[in-house]
Amino acid sequence: MAEETFDFADFSLQGESASSARPTGDYPSIDEVINKPIWCTGFSDSVETENGKRTLVKFKWELAGAETAFWTSSKKLLGVLKNPSIRFPFHTIIKVVFVRDMAGFEFRSAKEVVSQEDTDALNMYLIKKRSYMKQRR
Repeated sequence: MAEETFDFADFSLQGESASSARPTGDYPSIDEVINKPIWCTGFSDSVETENGKRTLVKFKWELAGAETAFWTSSKKLLGVLKNPSIRFPFHTIIKVVFVRDMAGFEFRSAKEVVSQEDTDALNMYLIKKRSYMKQRR
């Protein structure tokens, strides 16, 4: 019997992870995941790291593929993941959004086209991130 799957568009909002086990191996940066369709399979909240408490978002590039994860402190992503109406796994794309001059991340439907505006937002985020990292050195 096939596992029931969902697209982010199927939810009016999104909740709790079915599994708290961490995937093995190296995790990609969220930067490598933005604007690419993924299967979000769960999350672990408030994981203690050298950078403070963070959220580990578990995902697969392909539904039948190996599970991996990325770290985030995004309040928008965490708010969606903690919503009780969410069901895992769900198919999604994470996109960069700007509010005033601040970049953030949002889950969107994997059915959405990645537009030139989405690509430009990602590029602007990467430029701002590099500038911020240089200032921290």
